[in-house]
Amino acid sequence: MEPMVAVSVAPPARRLSAATACANGVFALPRALVSQNKRRFRQGGFDLDLSYVHPRVIVMGYPAVGVELAYRNPRAEVVRFLETRHSDKYFVYNFCAEQTRCYPASVFANRTKCFPIEDHNVPTLEQMLAFCEHAAAWLDADPTRVVALHCKAGKGRAGMMACALLVRMQFAGSALAAVERYNQVRVRDLRGLTVVSQKKWVKYYEQLQVLAPRSPHAAVAEPALVLTGFTIRNALTAVAAPQLRIRVYQLDGATATKTLLHQAVGFEDFALHEVVRGSVLVEFKRVECGNCRVEKHFKIWFNTLFISPDPESGKVIFTRQEMDWVTRDKKKRRIPAALELEMAVARP
Repeated sequence: MEPMVAVSVAPPARRLSAATACANGVFALPRALVSQNKRRFRQGGFDLDLSYVHPRVIVMGYPAVGVELAYRNPRAEVVRFLETRHSDKYFVYNFCAEQTRCYPASVFANRTKCFPIEDHNVPTLEQMLAFCEHAAAWLDADPTRVVALHCKAGKGRAGMMACALLVRMQFAGSALAAVERYNQVRVRDLRGLTVVSQKKWVKYYEQLQVLAPRSPHAAVAEPALVLTGFTIRNALTAVAAPQLRIRVYQLDGATATKTLLHQAVGFEDFALHEVVRGSVLVEFKRVECGNCRVEKHFKIWFNTLFISPDPESGKVIFTRQEMDWVTRDKKKRRIPAALELEMAVARP
């Protein structure tokens, strides 16, 4: 039985042109296929990759033009949906970092704002705070207002930010409750927000509600750490230990882009001395066939604000459950269940 989600009662939909109605019929199948496990909004003559995760919070796929409208949400239909159901009471947020997915603010009556996040990755804490405060100010000003969030697929990045907003607006009692609600109403199989790091960032936001002031320009005091080494533990499998390439990135607070700080090739132990602050990505890839092929192994995002090294050893342990990419190894042939990443840190 599909969960019920309350939505506002809307006036009759604005009339479709004959050409639009025809196109919607022709492209219904490819759009449904691209939607995969996501629920589609099929009411009032609309058929969109879109869900109300709360009566005032919408998550949807990218509003496309050109060739993409054959299998994504047609931009004109998204505009018609929002104008029909919410008139001038909506605000659209775009989380795509891809330049090709930007559009003029005039598309949505100048009620749109972009917070770029790389696909399958996370924002800076400042971005997350700024978005939630901007959206909260919009919603708080009028109880009939709504927000519409999208990335490309309308699942990961938009879902992560929607969950943070549910926490901010107290539409959900906790980060866990927000993610559970999202997974119930956005998809049919409970696999909505699946990227481990994105779920971690929703929990980070919940903790920030205590640590940071509620301001659109809130500055988060992220401490600096010195990374001195990484060791992969419990990596023994039936497959020979692969040669790995490690890369360490830091997310720039001003531009929200990754900066490469360190890279090296090895097997299980990697020494370094890098000062990091804020959001950090540690990425491991397998180097195969004599450097002719590089495959994803695992990666971990963390923020230095939430890192608590062991007081005696100065080390932090990440388990397999905290890693992204590991679901590719479903049989655990390369990344066993007990695998851990040990990170040695020091204060600068």
